[in-house]
Amino acid sequence: MNHFKMKVAASCLSFTIAVGTLFTPISAFATASNPATQLDGELSTFHQGNVGDCGAVSAIQALDNSVYGRTLLQKLITVNSNGSYTLNFGSGKKTVSKSEVTNAYITGDLDARVIEAGLQKAMNVYNSCFACDVFTTMTGFKQKTVYGASQKTSVINALAAKFESGQGAMAACDFTIADSSKGIIGDGGHSYSIRWVDSNIVVVINPWDTSGLIYMSRSQFENSIRYMTYVDENAKKVVVYWN
Repeated sequence: MNHFKMKVAASCLSFTIAVGTLFTPISAFATASNPATQLDGELSTFHQGNVGDCGAVSAIQALDNSVYGRTLLQKLITVNSNGSYTLNFGSGKKTVSKSEVTNAYITGDLDARVIEAGLQKAMNVYNSCFACDVFTTMTGFKQKTVYGASQKTSVINALAAKFESGQGAMAACDFTIADSSKGIIGDGGHSYSIRWVDSNIVVVINPWDTSGLIYMSRSQFENSIRYMTYVDENAKKVVVYWN
């Protein structure tokens, strides 16, 4: 048990160092602004509203978890002269008005609210959706769906390699097995973005509050997930795993 705790502690340290270097917000080096009222091409803390679009909100947060996602985010929103916003989704552009953004359910970061409003127009996310479909809308990539225990291991290993390489991953999941001590909802009832994976730990984020990190052992993650998805930007595919 002590050996396991030491391994997890080492993994947590690796995660902290990697996130501290790779994912340091550009705003940390720039003039401070209010991310709730100003677009800045970045994501600060935001919260899912009282609507069942956790798949969309977790996918939006996942933009912040990789180099590719952060680059995509920088190009995603165009501000128009009439005050509206055009979302430059890979599946096709969508324009939303200021009032549609004001009525978005996300609270907090303005970039996140604009994206949510655009996704609602593109795919009616307020009536629920899966993160994989949101990734497809954002990127325009087709999906590759895999099943079974060996594919589960392969997908998790692929995610670990992406995070440990420093590139990170746009990824999300849901769970069959709940863990109330960590805020994990089971039965596929809620979507989480994946912030980190290595050989020992997995870190996920609940879209109810994107400032919080949920740590679990990799074995708990493997044994309790129902579904996971990530963007393979090199293959131009959205990989989807179902248990």
